[in-house]
Amino acid sequence: MYTDIHSHVIWGVDDGAETKEETFRMLREAVADGIGTIVCTPHITPGIYAFPEEKFQDNYSAANEWIKENDLPLKLYQGAEILFTDATPQMLRDKRIPSMAGSRYILVEFSPAEKMAVIMDALQQITATGYLPIIAHLERYSNIRTTDQVREIKERFQAMIQINARSLFRRQPLLRRRFFSGLFQEGLVDFIATDTHAAPGRESCMSKGMEALRRQFGAGTADAIERRPYGVILKNLSDKMVASFSNG
Repeated sequence: MYTDIHSHVIWGVDDGAETKEETFRMLREAVADGIGTIVCTPHITPGIYAFPEEKFQDNYSAANEWIKENDLPLKLYQGAEILFTDATPQMLRDKRIPSMAGSRYILVEFSPAEKMAVIMDALQQITATGYLPIIAHLERYSNIRTTDQVREIKERFQAMIQINARSLFRRQPLLRRRFFSGLFQEGLVDFIATDTHAAPGRESCMSKGMEALRRQFGAGTADAIERRPYGVILKNLSDKMVASFSNG
């Protein structure tokens, strides 16, 4: 089953699910969409808006309990979608922002029209904290236009790239289609995720996106992207489980 690393499924903490009923519906939809693991990534804007951490923890726990009670084949982990601000580096150092399932990686976003130089400076500041960036929905940034730019980002900052599943089957302008094709043909995309919200039109669409990926760019590309969360974000969890078993 798929791993969705970008989901606004926990209610009451951002512009995703508003009620627990919406969360429960979204969890059922995720399973129906072939998803077996979700990293819950509520919006966090460090130093600008206070994040309701206690509510997130309570509602995350309640969602896990509901999954158990309803015997769903689904695992949840904590993360965050971080809009980079001047306060982000210090909050990362202070461990006041969840990383992706407790890994070295964080999911970071920028304003769609942010300048390339600003993005590069932000990535430098993130890596200086010891964390590594996953850039959320790269397709949204109007000033990232070439595969050379993306390759430089990945090489300089050990960054990883996430694309929304919906972008794989939604109509794109010609120049963006060419850019998209280059990203996948050159192996520059690391993750496909849903970025699902409760609102109509933002439902879970992982299966449809992965089918489009497989059809357009081949089974090898799709299989590598499907496996990647287990070798990157969830690797520390797998290593801990193996160590625990070995010491058992």
